[in-house]
Amino acid sequence: MICIDKNRQPFEVNVFELKDVSLLKGMYDGFSPKGRFQGLPPVDKADCDTWIEKLIKDGRNYLAWREGSIIGHVAVLPDARNVDAECLIFVDQFNRGIGIGTALIRTAIKQAEEIRIKLLWLIIDAHNIRAMRLYNKCGFNFSDKHNWESERMMSYHCG
Repeated sequence: MICIDKNRQPFEVNVFELKDVSLLKGMYDGFSPKGRFQGLPPVDKADCDTWIEKLIKDGRNYLAWREGSIIGHVAVLPDARNVDAECLIFVDQFNRGIGIGTALIRTAIKQAEEIRIKLLWLIIDAHNIRAMRLYNKCGFNFSDKHNWESERMMSYHCG
């Protein structure tokens, strides 16, 4: 899917394909800051590669691209019953605040609804106001299930 960012520049959001794994790992190699929230993405390269491989194995993954480079990644990780799914999103530091995250979250919501997920959820840093605004704009609401001083849960009721 072709999208236009806030700077009127095109980018694409597509489903992850196995041929993209080295480029995805490359995005995370240059990602900053690493390990800032819940230790993700992992700081150590080997740990990060293992984490990426687990996301690929366990979830549905979508990538944001610009000019042949991956600039963002969202993973939808369904539970064993395929009822709820965790959502993880990362946008490289050079492409934040211009609509890449919004496109990725909307893709994750659409895909979760297509596979009949009832609840899409994520955990965010309680002080990350920018992320809270993004998720709220896309229809996520705060949940009382996980409400600690340093972390908040937000969820989206699909369907």
